[in-house]
Amino acid sequence: MYLVPIQVPIYLDGDRKLVTTEWHRSLLLLRDSFGGRFGEIVVAAPSLPAKSASTEQALVEVPAHADGLKLFPSFDKRCRARRFWLKDRARWKADLASLAGDAQVVHAGVDDVYRPIAFEGFRAGLRFGKPTVFVQDTDNVVQQRELFADHGAIQRAKVGAYVRIYERMCRWGVARADLSLLKGTSLIKRYGGYAKNAKEFHDTSFGLADIVGEEQLERRLATVSQPRALRLVYCGRLTGRKGVDRSLQILAGAKSRGATIEFDIIGDGSERGKFESMTQSLGLTDQVKFHGSVPYDASLLKRLAEYDGLLFTPTAEDTPRMIFDGYAAGLPLVAFDIDYVRERDAQEHATCLLPRDRIDESAAALVKLDQNRGRLSAVSRVARGAADYHASENWYRRRAEWTIEAVGRHNRTKSMANRGTAA
Repeated sequence: MYLVPIQVPIYLDGDRKLVTTEWHRSLLLLRDSFGGRFGEIVVAAPSLPAKSASTEQALVEVPAHADGLKLFPSFDKRCRARRFWLKDRARWKADLASLAGDAQVVHAGVDDVYRPIAFEGFRAGLRFGKPTVFVQDTDNVVQQRELFADHGAIQRAKVGAYVRIYERMCRWGVARADLSLLKGTSLIKRYGGYAKNAKEFHDTSFGLADIVGEEQLERRLATVSQPRALRLVYCGRLTGRKGVDRSLQILAGAKSRGATIEFDIIGDGSERGKFESMTQSLGLTDQVKFHGSVPYDASLLKRLAEYDGLLFTPTAEDTPRMIFDGYAAGLPLVAFDIDYVRERDAQEHATCLLPRDRIDESAAALVKLDQNRGRLSAVSRVARGAADYHASENWYRRRAEWTIEAVGRHNRTKSMANRGTAA
């Protein structure tokens, strides 16, 4: 088996086991990329009742006999850190021990210092001498520091202690992993020097068949210069960290300067009510529409292709898959210049950077974009061109090749060591 211990919950509804549609798609892509080489993909994770899933999460059932994919639910994820360490950690370690011995590969990372769920899975892989893949998909050190930068001294000190421990855990992991998958150049810079075998990767789910056709893109771009509203979109969770409130403030500023811009928000989350109220108070009800959550599938990507740009104004470092879905739809990234967005600008040149947290300057930048739509057309074509490289078939093929090579190297080294011991 290819064992994936992870903090992402498995939802339970009686005997039914469910995961989010986005996670399910990623698991199927992982399974298919190996072509059965390592057996079935087994996901071990804490559990939650299906009724506790938020409105932003569409769920799909994974049958007990699903082809090549198996879910192994463990302790209730709602436990607090104290209970985890006093009780649930023992169950989690026992569950991992029952699985890791039969694994051909263990794929995990660092998720949390207080409840190191995935990290315990990685440690189990090492204890059983299994080939390991260590994954980090966001620079959480930068993210935590940015999220709490304006908090009090005591809170900042706690965060400082937390990220120091987190960073040490990651360094420890990459130094021992047979393969470390680090999302973006920022993580490569942070941990690559400690790693035995680090590779930069990006997390995408769209396929080559999902990329908007050139003719369809050109039909849309032919209308950009017409006297119509510029259509921007956000697609993701509606939580404070995603900064949708900043987008609304920027749109209000652009509107006051005469820009004609519409903004559609696809997704749901805990802050939706706040953002809806804010839309009303800013006088944006005619320009901003909330569409709720939708399943992640080809129809969503076709829907995205109807817009002109992807607006993203996070409050801290973030690495959303949404950026690459935008590329597949031929959408340039109109976003705050956080580190990951700057990476995208340097690598794909399909971005329109906004000065982070400078609302007035960002509003002025949107006005210029509205007035110079030829630039938007140019970067839209560049975005579509970048989609081919980032399509899931290509990324998962690269990941599979790296994994197969690392596992082969691990097994050869282990075999040589065993022969040396026998001699």
